[in-house]
Amino acid sequence: MAPTIPRHLVRNVGIVAHIDAGKTTTSERFLYYAGRSHRIGEVHDGEAILDFRADERERGITISAAATTLAWNGYQINLIDTPGHVDFTAEVERALRVLDGAVVVFDGVEGVEPQSETVWHQADRYEVPRVAFVNKMDRVGASFDGSVRSIRERLGAVGIPIQLPDGEAEAFRGIVDLVTLEYLRFEPASLGKEVVRAAIPEALRARAEACRESMLEALAERFDPLAEVWLDGSAPAPDLVHRAIREVTLRRTAVPVLCGAALRNIGIQPVLDAVGRYLPSPLDVPAVRGTVPSTGAVEQRAPEVDAPFCALLFKVVANPAADLFYLRAYSGAMESGARLLNARTGKGVRLRRMMRMHADRGEAVERLQAGDIVAAAGLADAVTGDTLCDPEHPILLETIRFPDTVVSIAVEPRTTADRDRLWELLDRFRREDPTLDFKTDPETGQSLLSGMGELHLEVVLQRMQRDFGLHVLAGKPRVSYRETVAAAARAASEYSRKIGDDQLWARVEAGIAPTVPAAAPAEFVDATARGRVPGAYLPAIRESLLNAAAGGGLYGYPVTGVLVSLHDAQFADAGQPEIALNSAASMTFRELLMRAGPIVLEPYGRLEVRVPEDCLGGAVKTLHHRRALVEDTAYHRDAVTIRGVVPIAEMFGFLTVLRSQTQGRGTFSLEPLDFRPVPENLVAQQHHRLYGD
Repeated sequence: MAPTIPRHLVRNVGIVAHIDAGKTTTSERFLYYAGRSHRIGEVHDGEAILDFRADERERGITISAAATTLAWNGYQINLIDTPGHVDFTAEVERALRVLDGAVVVFDGVEGVEPQSETVWHQADRYEVPRVAFVNKMDRVGASFDGSVRSIRERLGAVGIPIQLPDGEAEAFRGIVDLVTLEYLRFEPASLGKEVVRAAIPEALRARAEACRESMLEALAERFDPLAEVWLDGSAPAPDLVHRAIREVTLRRTAVPVLCGAALRNIGIQPVLDAVGRYLPSPLDVPAVRGTVPSTGAVEQRAPEVDAPFCALLFKVVANPAADLFYLRAYSGAMESGARLLNARTGKGVRLRRMMRMHADRGEAVERLQAGDIVAAAGLADAVTGDTLCDPEHPILLETIRFPDTVVSIAVEPRTTADRDRLWELLDRFRREDPTLDFKTDPETGQSLLSGMGELHLEVVLQRMQRDFGLHVLAGKPRVSYRETVAAAARAASEYSRKIGDDQLWARVEAGIAPTVPAAAPAEFVDATARGRVPGAYLPAIRESLLNAAAGGGLYGYPVTGVLVSLHDAQFADAGQPEIALNSAASMTFRELLMRAGPIVLEPYGRLEVRVPEDCLGGAVKTLHHRRALVEDTAYHRDAVTIRGVVPIAEMFGFLTVLRSQTQGRGTFSLEPLDFRPVPENLVAQQHHRLYGD
């Protein structure tokens, strides 16, 4: 069934935030007020419509991004509710890659939190316009001004309040609209569905007018048509102010800030209004860029229905019955059943079934066009990041980049018969979640499952058992270490061996040097004299050196943050020279590591701990014992926030200790940050912890 909504009225929007800021609570109100659901699903009751997975309802958190579509004041809003926990950051990454705008939710008490910063910078990377919603204004300690200030200071963003809260904490009653200078009251009897617009109470009028002047001044600095009216001393009409807000939002020169209390049903409809008024339609998004697979030439595809079709596969969901594949169409249009090309594999695919999703339910659609987001079935061999396009006009869009894993556990099936099934299931999970990795440790023979954190891996194991009936044994979590080098070095090695009648011989000379960042994949450069090494052998030597880096250095960890340069390669023509060159290259790489001085790296995380003030001393002492570097301590009305960085390996079991020290009142968040050298006195200890030798 062809879409009936003009594309300038379509909004592809994600809702993102730190965990527990109220994203899903806000999304559930969106659905209810838009008539998409007949009740408000509450997270704390395990009844949220968008948290439809059993593990999400049990834990009270969003684990997998959920998509839905709703109508609001003539707009069609394609909404994706994303997780807030850092372990599931891949869900946010791929959502922001394909969305045109975002609603960023902030806790009115906490302001900008660690994961708030992460999702904000992710949105910056994908150039996604945003509106900000300061939630939980009804909580003790809430501060709208403090939250706006933290947006400006910690995010470096120009936050422009377009609303003013009437009271805070228990006194929070309503909202002043600074654009229209009206007072908004949300009737409790109708669960906030009825919004009453009235004159601003006299006690608020002076402050409201002052805040409106500040808003207009900030907008006028960035939107000339408004500046002309405002500087002339005239009162700008609301339509002109809305135009100004939309313009600065689309250009990402400022962010409009709204406020409310989702759990008390206050302030939600204005956020929906802001999505329609200020965030972009698919037509406002620049043409997508990609490369032609056969030539590497860069092409653009405008968001027009008569352009050649292309879409990005941004999410795979593994189901016991059949996998689902989520697509964002960027250009062109196609009917259900049309034949497309997977630009990565070069194979043809046919979309026989397309659905517009509402959480875990789908509504069939017969036509997909630029700007649409749908789920499809039956895409064999397709993975996250693939491009589906018109076979006559192939294009390969930029894929989605995901962070490296930082935590691993050893896993084994309970029976030998389940081993093949375990590998098959984990391969399906890896297609769904690119931040999962699964491999066999060459030194111990253990099967290692790696992910973004303890919770991430725990959810994967639980899902294997619950959804697919596979029970596995799991070891204790451990972090993923890396190796790099302390200095530049140069070395050469020879390989000589007789195989049959052939004497294999090769000599490879190479150099190594540290690069930044230390955890970046190893790189290769050919520094040989032109013609010195036949071109046919260069790819094999390059692959051998990089494989040696990936396979593990002197301590067995992948070698990163290095530039490997090939300076010379000699070989005998007898037998198979490739074998000799590959072996000599591997030997040379190991010699390079010994000469350059290996450094073991461990992952660090950005830490934020919130404790009652009387528990501060104990918490800081515990953090120091865990090698944390405390950078900042901020005092609030009822608590203290400790910020710093810490080795992730030291944080296993920290939550239990923190709860014990604070009588259950302490909380913390940990977000992967970077890799840093392990102190020399701990290197041998860490190696023994992993390998036991």
